[in-house]
Amino acid sequence: MVTKDIQYVKEAKATDWADADLSQARPVVFSNLKTAREPVSLPIPEITMEKIRRLASRRGIPYQSLMASWLAERAEQEMKAA
Repeated sequence: MVTKDIQYVKEAKATDWADADLSQARPVVFSNLKTAREPVSLPIPEITMEKIRRLASRRGIPYQSLMASWLAERAEQEMKAA
């Protein structure tokens, strides 16, 4: 079934979507999709890094991922407030 759906999408033209019945459409999750990342070096106090590592460990994620998540959330908040 999935192969048939994929084949249909490959064969579809841009104009075919104007009359498409999307009532059976399902969201698609690209779990392996990676966004472009830029390495950053910041001087962070050792005690702060230890706290971040502990928090990340409790959540079962790498501390870098936790920090990136926090930065992304804060950036989004700031953009909405601006």
